[in-house]
Amino acid sequence: MTDNFPVFSVIVPIYGVEQFLPQCIESVLQQSCADFELILVDDGSQDDCPCICDEYAKQDDRVHVIHKKNAGVVLARQTGVAMAEGKYLVFIDGDDWLGREYLQLFCNEINRNNPDIICCGSTWWSSPTAFTEKVFPIDVGWYSRDDIKARIFSWLVEDSKGKYFPNSLWAKCFRTDLYKRHQLINSYVQIGEDSACVKPCVYYANSLSVLPNCEYFYRQVNSSMTKAKKPFDWNGPEIIAKHFEKQIPMNEGDFQEQVYRNCVHNIFNVAVSRFYQKKSYKTISNEIKTELNRPYYKHAVAKGSFSFGTKGYFAKKILQLRLLWVIKLFSLLKK
Repeated sequence: MTDNFPVFSVIVPIYGVEQFLPQCIESVLQQSCADFELILVDDGSQDDCPCICDEYAKQDDRVHVIHKKNAGVVLARQTGVAMAEGKYLVFIDGDDWLGREYLQLFCNEINRNNPDIICCGSTWWSSPTAFTEKVFPIDVGWYSRDDIKARIFSWLVEDSKGKYFPNSLWAKCFRTDLYKRHQLINSYVQIGEDSACVKPCVYYANSLSVLPNCEYFYRQVNSSMTKAKKPFDWNGPEIIAKHFEKQIPMNEGDFQEQVYRNCVHNIFNVAVSRFYQKKSYKTISNEIKTELNRPYYKHAVAKGSFSFGTKGYFAKKILQLRLLWVIKLFSLLKK
């Protein structure tokens, strides 16, 4: 550690993942790079997660535990970030885990190029015999500020074909001071919260590196609380859109149109999720119609333009024409 501060602060928001949490924690503690602190944020978990966290803290002084009342993943992450002393932030979901060289790969890149953000691939895992490596979707290498503008800005939030810079906080590493300035403040958001943090950070980054490795293991299991199907709140898309408008200059390029496109997709996803409730079709349909009349949502749906035949194009048309039976069908296909 340099000046008693670690290179990395590894933050894990935790709720309802007792079955997977030991593997997550041990994958951090067994990293070949030991220059880190591990911040476990127990978000009022009702299972054995709080005890598991405390036991690991007793065994390793790099482990710090925060117990708090349940308030969602956004506030859990913010609580961990507020405590972080590392130069860089690394995020892990409590049901995922890391390959042993994960932090060392980041550390090597920091020593080489000192980037503000580092991105890498991930391995999507559903069983020991069913997993897929997903490399990061842009060329490996170091990107200057000019490179970021030239190669990423046009699809940072969402382009007309629905392409966007990967949203997830995991499989990335952020310079702490950069992240703290641009993290999503409103803890009310339930969907798209990663995107609302990632995109402003990329916009303001002076440099960014992409690694070829897929050492982040993303667990795909239905029992996971973070992957469970649940209805999302209607406020989320507007909160995220206005956060983008505040954090990123909308008069630069086509960012305002990108934000409207992203909002259309988020509105559609929220509408689909409302059918996960055990309520009548009529009740949910009336709710969706009412919410689609929000001034911001009406404007975003009207202004968000997509290339013909893309998913975004059809999502916009479905919302405009109030084809609620199609939205209901999407919810059934996703279950």
